Amino acid sequence: MPTFIATYLLLKSRKFSVRSCIFCLSVSFTTFAQNPTPQQIFQESINFLIQTQCDSTIAGKQYAGEWPVYMNLIEPYLFIGKKQKARDSNCFNISAIHNFLSEIYLHDTTLSALKPVLLKAFHEIQTYQVDHRYNFWKLLPTPRNHRMFGKDPHLLVRRPTNYPLKSRFINKTANVPEDADDTALANTATYYHNQIFNDSVKALSYAGFDEYLDKKRKNRNWYNFMLPSPRQSGAYLTWHHQEYEYDHWTPVTTYFSLLFIFTPFSSAYPVAYQPWIPFGANDVDVVVNSNILNYLSLTSQVNQSVGKSGAIKVIEHSVRKNLWSTAAVYYPNSYHIDYAVAKAYHNGVEELGNAAKKIAKHLLETQQANGSFESKPWVNKKDIIQSTAYALHAMLDLRDKGVAIPDENIRKAIDFLVSKAQRANGLCHWEGGVYFSGGTLLRNILIWQSDAYTTALIAKCFQRYDKVY
Repeated sequence: MPTFIATYLLLKSRKFSVRSCIFCLSVSFTTFAQNPTPQQIFQESINFLIQTQCDSTIAGKQYAGEWPVYMNLIEPYLFIGKKQKARDSNCFNISAIHNFLSEIYLHDTTLSALKPVLLKAFHEIQTYQVDHRYNFWKLLPTPRNHRMFGKDPHLLVRRPTNYPLKSRFINKTANVPEDADDTALANTATYYHNQIFNDSVKALSYAGFDEYLDKKRKNRNWYNFMLPSPRQSGAYLTWHHQEYEYDHWTPVTTYFSLLFIFTPFSSAYPVAYQPWIPFGANDVDVVVNSNILNYLSLTSQVNQSVGKSGAIKVIEHSVRKNLWSTAAVYYPNSYHIDYAVAKAYHNGVEELGNAAKKIAKHLLETQQANGSFESKPWVNKKDIIQSTAYALHAMLDLRDKGVAIPDENIRKAIDFLVSKAQRANGLCHWEGGVYFSGGTLLRNILIWQSDAYTTALIAKCFQRYDKVY
C-alpha cells in the first residue's frame, strides 16, 4: 500500500515522468500480487479445480468428472514390486472433492460455475454404486496377462485403473467388496446433490450401516487386536461383506491364518473373482466411524442408528489414548482423526463434545511456531501441508462450536498455507498430501495423493476464514 501512496504524492506534486509513474504502479501491483489475500487464493483455487476436472473418458485409464489422483508405492514391497506411482480412479477421491465443493457452493450460491462441475462429478460417483453402497474401485476387466486360474476372462473385478499389479495373488486381493467409508462419502454426495439440484436421488439409510457392526463376531482383525482397540465395541465395521467366521477366534488362529495366506486352507486366502476382505477379517477404523456419523448426522438419522454409541466409544478411546497416528487403519496422517471427529461434532454429533476438547488441546499443543503441523516423519516427509490443512479445518469446526481456539492459531495456519500456495496464470493449488493408504501392512508405504483433494480442502478453509475473519 505505501507504493500506492507514493504514486498519489507524485501525481499531486506533478513532479513525475510517465516512466516514474508506470514504475510506481508496477511496483504497487507486484507487491500486491506477492501478498495475495485468502479471498484471492480461494478464487484461484476454485479456478484450478474447475480446470483440472477430467472432461473425457478413456476406459480403464481415466473418467470424465473425476480429478487426477495417484497411487504411490514409496518403498519396494515383496508382493507388489518396486517403488512406482500411477494415476488411479477411485470413489473416495471424487466423492471427497465433490463434497468439499458442494459445501463451498452452499456457503456461497453465487459460485454458479461450480454447478456443472458438481453435476459431472456426481454422475461419475454413481458408477461405483451397488444398491446405494459404494466400492473404492471400478469394475474392470482382469489384467490381460493374469487370467485367474482359467476362469471366464470376461468377468469383471475391482482393481486400480493404471497401477500394475503383477501377480495373480495381488490381483485377487485388490478385488475388495463395497465399504462403509466410500458408502458414507458417496451418500453424503447424494445428500448435497439433492440439496443443490432439488433432486430426490435415494441414499442408503442408517439401517444399511447397522447391518455391519462390531458385535457378536467370530473373528477379529489383527491390526485392531495389536493396537489394541475395544473388542465387541458395537462400532461400524469397514467392509460391507460377510467375513470369515471361526468356531472360536483366538490370536493364534489369526497368526496361522496370516502365516498360510497363500494356501486355500487359510481364512485370509483370496479367491479369484470373489470379493476379498483384507486378511479375511473385518476391521474397525476410527476415521471411517467418524465419516459415517457425519453422514448420518447431516441426514438426521444418527440418533436412530444402533452403531452410534459404539462409534463414539471407539472415537473416545482413540482420542483418550492419544492414538493420533496409529488408531486409523487406513489413515496414517496424524491429524486425520482431528479433522474427521471435529467435522462430525460440528455437523451435529453432540456426544463428541469431550473428544472435541481433547482434540483442541492436541491441536494447540502441537502447532509449530510457523503455524504448520507435522505428521510422523515416515508419512510423506511429515506431510506438512496436508497435516496443516486437516488441523486448520478442525480448528475452524471447533471454533464454530464454541470450543476455545485462539484467532492467532488459525491465522498462523492460514499464513503458512498461503506461503506454500503454488500460483500461476490465475490458478492456485497445493501439493497433494496423504489422504488414504493401503492399511495395516501397507499403511505407511502404499498411499494415495491428489493435488485436487488437498486444494479443495484448503479452499474450503480459506472461504470460511474470509467469511468470519
